[in-house]
Amino acid sequence: MTHVLIIDDIKEDRERATVILSSGGYQIAGYASDGETGISLYQKLNPDITLIDLIMPGINGIDTLQRIRVIDPQAKIILCTSAGQHTVIDLAMRSGAIGYVVKPYNPEILLTAIRRIVENV
Repeated sequence: MTHVLIIDDIKEDRERATVILSSGGYQIAGYASDGETGISLYQKLNPDITLIDLIMPGINGIDTLQRIRVIDPQAKIILCTSAGQHTVIDLAMRSGAIGYVVKPYNPEILLTAIRRIVENV
């Protein structure tokens, strides 16, 4: 079973992602509401895929992504963002994100993004 770590400061977004991913048969490894906690959980849980929100207090999603990639260069990370942030998405992809999804989460798009990663493993 594929384990997903969700790093997002918005409780409703974490809950929505959980419902969508659980309906697709994915297991939630853990949750973090900020980048620091997310990095610590990543090291502890070693999830298959990590979903990281772009805008969070403290360490933002790009910095969180980069720090996780230092810990694990093979980390499979999807960045979550609002529409209209194309330059940041480009930076995230250059920083090692495997993909991105736009919030609010569309179940089909989120599950397709996860499936692509799982099928390429």
